[in-house]
Formats: sequence, C-alpha cells, structure tokens
Amino acid sequence: MQHCIYMVRDEGELIYKSMLEKGYTVIVGDGKMNLESVKQCDALIPGKALVTEEVLQNAPNLKIVSKFGVGIDRIDIPACTAHRVYVANTPLANYNSVAEHTVALMLAAAKRIYPISLRLRNEYPDWMGAHDCQASELSGKTLSLIGFGNIGSRVAHMISGFHMNIIAYDPYIAPSKIPDYVTLVPSLEDALRAGDFISIHVAGSDSRIHLINMAEFKLMKPSAIIVNTTRGFVINEADLIQALSTGMIAGAALDVFTTEPVQSGNPLLLMENVIATPHSAANTPEARIRAQIACAENIISCFETGRPVNALNTL
Repeated sequence: MQHCIYMVRDEGELIYKSMLEKGYTVIVGDGKMNLESVKQCDALIPGKALVTEEVLQNAPNLKIVSKFGVGIDRIDIPACTAHRVYVANTPLANYNSVAEHTVALMLAAAKRIYPISLRLRNEYPDWMGAHDCQASELSGKTLSLIGFGNIGSRVAHMISGFHMNIIAYDPYIAPSKIPDYVTLVPSLEDALRAGDFISIHVAGSDSRIHLINMAEFKLMKPSAIIVNTTRGFVINEADLIQALSTGMIAGAALDVFTTEPVQSGNPLLLMENVIATPHSAANTPEARIRAQIACAENIISCFETGRPVNALNTL
C-alpha cells in the first residue's frame, strides 16, 4: 500500500532510503511544520516542530508520529491519542552517547578544564594562574542521579569505575532494577543533600518544569556541581544563576538551556564555574544511525503490524 511520510526536517539518509525501499512517498521539509504537507501524510517525523491539536486536525490520514530521538515534550500525546494517532520515539538510540557526554561534563567540571584552558589560551599564557584553579577528584565523592532510566543507569555503570558512592532517586523504578553498586534513596531531598555531583536524567515532560529551583539549591552542599543533559526547563535558570553567583553551589555542567538556541548575554555563559555545550550530547554518528533505524522501524511496524515498536500511547 502506498503511504506518504513527511519529515519536517531531514533526519538522515537511512530513513529516506528505508521508506523508499518500502514504496512509500517521502516529503522532506525545511524544519517548519507545513500544514499542506501534513494533509498528505500517513506518518510524521516532526523534528523540533510542535505537534498540536491544530496539526492533528489538518492530518486526516495520519497514523503515527515517529520522533527522531527521545524527547517528546513538543508532542501533544493526549491529543494524538484522541485522534487515534500513535506516538513513538527511539529510546535506545542515544542513551550511550548522552551518558558518555554526562560523564565528560562531570570530569570537565571537577577538573576545572574550562577556566584552566582559558588561562592558557592567551598570547602570554598564565601558567601559574592555571595552577590556581583547584581541581577535585571523583573518587570518594557521591554522585546523585535524579532519574534511573536508560541514561541514568548507563551513567552509573560508567562512573562505577571511579570508585564513587552512587545513589539514585527514581520513584518509578522497582528496587529489583537497581544494581548492587547503586543505593536507591526514598526522596529527591535525600539525593540532593547527599550529592557532590547531581546529575539529572528525568523525562522532559511538563510535570518536570522547574523540578530544581531555589528550594532545592538550598538543600545542596556548597561544593555541589549540578549536571543537566535532559531539558533546560527542568532547572529554574534564574535560580541557578543566583545559586552559582552567590556560592550556594560550586558549579554547573549544562548541555541544555531554558531557551534554545541559547541567548546572547546569558549569564551562565560568562561564569567560570559553568561548563556548557549546545544541546549536543546525543550528536554522535553512532547515535544518529541507531535513531534513523529505529525511527524508520516504528513507521514500518505501524503500517505492517498496526502498532509501532516503541509506542508511547495506546489507542
């Protein structure tokens, strides 16, 4: 049967080829949702565009929204369910890349790589000034993982070789799923109080908006470093800036921001106790290949079996 696939932006050649091999028509957009293209499609790969009630009302033939990647905060899943449209993502495609990036940010923050490097990157390198940037070891410190899904558990596995005390807070995970080198704590407050490093790995849904704000920063150690590779809105950015500038916490390592692309003049980019990357944790060729394969498989399985492999809703 002929089907039409609308990729709001080009997500990769493997998706395109696999769709054509199945005899499907593929529309590749410019990154912005085009309602005329939506009207033609049976499957939608939305990129970073919003999938709203308006989009769904203009998609009479739509069977599936297949998200390239994990984050589904831009997709109105209840509305999709009401319109009998499946939503699926690629949960196992990028977790290793994001976990590796998380560990890299932790190490860079602990070893003060950014300020040390700045002191050397001058016409006259400040060799002794670089030595004044005191680094710290991971060994013997406590890592608090907020969320213990695919990424959080992978971070724990990777970091276990550093001889850290690893604790996790996740109200949705069964204790039997926790490895013996991780201690599950009963509350977010327990995890925040204990952590020398606090790494956030919760799902990026509306319920997580400002999960970490001033009340939570006040619970943390003054030596704590917070790491965020999930969504910027999970942390109240204004409160984070205040906590960092007043010494309430020691540092932050961020791959995500409240507003993206990050705005010029954002104070976080001007602080030596912040290391930042541009939402690039999952940006590896290995992760992209896995995501392309899984994104295509969701669409094919929806059309051929009636349900995508990684369905997030039930019709």
